[in-house]
Amino acid sequence: MNKCMRGLLLVYWIVFGTTMGWAAAQPNIVYVIVDDMGYGDLSCYGQKSWTTPHIDRLADEGIKFMAHYSGSTVCAPSRSSLMTGQDQGHTRIRGNGEYQLLPEDVTIAELLKQAGYTTTMIGKSCVTGNTKDSKCPLECGFDTYYGTLDHRTAHHHWPGRIFENGKPVDIPGNHGKNGEVFIQNRYTEKAIEFVQENKERPFFLLLSYSTPHADIDAPAEDVQPFLGKYLPEVAYKGGHYKGTQTIKANYAGMVANLDKNMGKLLAAIKDAGVDENTIVSFTSDNGPTLAGGYHYDYFDSNSIFRGGKRDLYEGGIRVPFLVRWPGKIKGGRVTDHPSAFWDFLPTACELAGVETPTGLQGLSYLPTLLGKKQAAHDYLYWEFHERGGKVALRKGDWKVVGVDRNKFNPPAYELYDLAKDISETKNLASVQPEKLQELVRVLEAHRQPSGVQKWNFKPAGKTKKKKK
Repeated sequence: MNKCMRGLLLVYWIVFGTTMGWAAAQPNIVYVIVDDMGYGDLSCYGQKSWTTPHIDRLADEGIKFMAHYSGSTVCAPSRSSLMTGQDQGHTRIRGNGEYQLLPEDVTIAELLKQAGYTTTMIGKSCVTGNTKDSKCPLECGFDTYYGTLDHRTAHHHWPGRIFENGKPVDIPGNHGKNGEVFIQNRYTEKAIEFVQENKERPFFLLLSYSTPHADIDAPAEDVQPFLGKYLPEVAYKGGHYKGTQTIKANYAGMVANLDKNMGKLLAAIKDAGVDENTIVSFTSDNGPTLAGGYHYDYFDSNSIFRGGKRDLYEGGIRVPFLVRWPGKIKGGRVTDHPSAFWDFLPTACELAGVETPTGLQGLSYLPTLLGKKQAAHDYLYWEFHERGGKVALRKGDWKVVGVDRNKFNPPAYELYDLAKDISETKNLASVQPEKLQELVRVLEAHRQPSGVQKWNFKPAGKTKKKKK
């Protein structure tokens, strides 16, 4: 669908949709994405070292997904899949770096805007990587935005400068690694303002917190309850990331801060009188980190899964996902439906009553939310271009993981039966060669070249010619 056609649909919506009362049926869509939070960091997913009562409320009053996957195992490509409804074999951004979505990329923000929604992105950018293009969010469908554009800037939680609607905004007293305004709290304030200002019309709020990504750092009032609680404590001397003598207490404080801010947001939605017409989702962009002095083993942040961020094992891509919609989603439900970030776009389109673009890998999970019969993915696919190159594919309960994919020699494929081995401890490649080849054929045929040379894997199955 080209820009002209989408514009005509918008006019049709405004002229006829309002008259027929369609807009009143459109739910507000709030999508909260945090950074590097593990599957096991929430008490509703089994965390025992602290509790997250406000986030857990989404599970108590909504639905908890047990097999939800991020778009990738690092930030920028994961968010690209979220925004475009395309998996890592098709979306534009497939790695961290100086990449961003372009105006011709159709995003969920653009589609919702054309359906009559007011759209905003607050926090860490979901349309740029290590770039500072202040026009990009506005060109990708957001009416407004407030936050950091460059992902490197988002590493530090007291930034001295952020961007708002294309213009730089200075935050007096902040110096990157320390300051007066903890930016996650400011993001919450801006989100609450947005809800209050737009309560009379349908809105899309993408709230993108940059914690608990390193720096491993939180306000003193959030850290204080955990000081001395997790011994032996861990010190980190610092470098690019901020140093601290209390890594464990600060990590717990970051999670506590997120939970507190979620409580404020939920209260604001209720106070605005739009609670029952607002669907709130909460997730993380990938698995838990090993950066800034933190290790996911400290608190079993990766739960029972293998690996974490930068892995394509379950610990790197299986993430918490909670959805609350009072009166529509029955509380306390749990689903094992395998879903992924690229499913958000078609789900939001169905919620808004707008046609989903063709050629996407996403599949609406709205039937699951409403307790109806759900179509299943044939398979889910990921790729990652760092650390030798990695690929993965899940088909049913079977999963194949390929490592050293950047080499000319055939990649080393591993095979796991998630139904019997959720922690991926038993490689069945040599025991189930036919099943392995079945999945490898699907995997090798799936992806399309990205158009960026460094992301184009070398041909599989070819060996280097020996010199004569």
